[in-house]
Amino acid sequence: MDANTVLLVFIAVGLDGLAGLAGGVLSEPWLQRRLPALVAFAAGTLLSTVFLEVLPEAVEARGEAAFAWAFASFVALALMEWALGHHHHDAEVAAGHAHGHAHPGAPTLPSALLASDALHNVGDGAAVAAAFLVSPQAGFATAFAVIVHELPQEVGDYALLRAAGWSRARSLVALAAVQLTAAVGAAGVLLGTRYLPSLQGTVLAIAGGSFLYIGAVDLLPELRRGPDSRQRVVGFLCGLLLIGGLHFAEAFAGGHG
Repeated sequence: MDANTVLLVFIAVGLDGLAGLAGGVLSEPWLQRRLPALVAFAAGTLLSTVFLEVLPEAVEARGEAAFAWAFASFVALALMEWALGHHHHDAEVAAGHAHGHAHPGAPTLPSALLASDALHNVGDGAAVAAAFLVSPQAGFATAFAVIVHELPQEVGDYALLRAAGWSRARSLVALAAVQLTAAVGAAGVLLGTRYLPSLQGTVLAIAGGSFLYIGAVDLLPELRRGPDSRQRVVGFLCGLLLIGGLHFAEAFAGGHG
């Protein structure tokens, strides 16, 4: 592990943190118009990153045990979301809730929302660090997928905090503090792999399972909701093509290197 890798990890984590404040920066009309395509784009990038970058690297590092870790992560995330009573990535519902539309799945306490967000960010930071330890290409793909799906998620969280009566400043400060937990996850992986090298593959497998859950269960169903289905499908295909194109370009370059 060299200094450049560590620097890249924390740059990626910092950009992820900035995405967490997007709800208080971007204009509300723009978000309402673009959120369907953005959520679909996030689903495409997450799913293509899982199957083209994260899981193959995890299997190479941990063998067939990677599938067990990914499955356990998928199930654990589902149970956690059910226990918290919060569909964490339903950003469009959350944005509607902020405009006064009731939604029975919204969390009763902002503390539950922030706790769920903190746990999620720890996992994101760990995944980014583990991917960069494998290769810059895997790191960039994973970091991009994390940042893209973080944007609609955090816009929804900001909307829910505002709907709960929190001021703009208080909501942004709380979300900024929660974003710091991603650095904790990244630092934990960077330090842990020095003493337990197999941790890298395990973290990637866990990330693969959680990304698969977020993309397939939380985000992908959004493609079938609302009248603007074309915008959603285009966004989803753009996400697939972006990560897929980068992956195959890398493979082509490697084959001719």
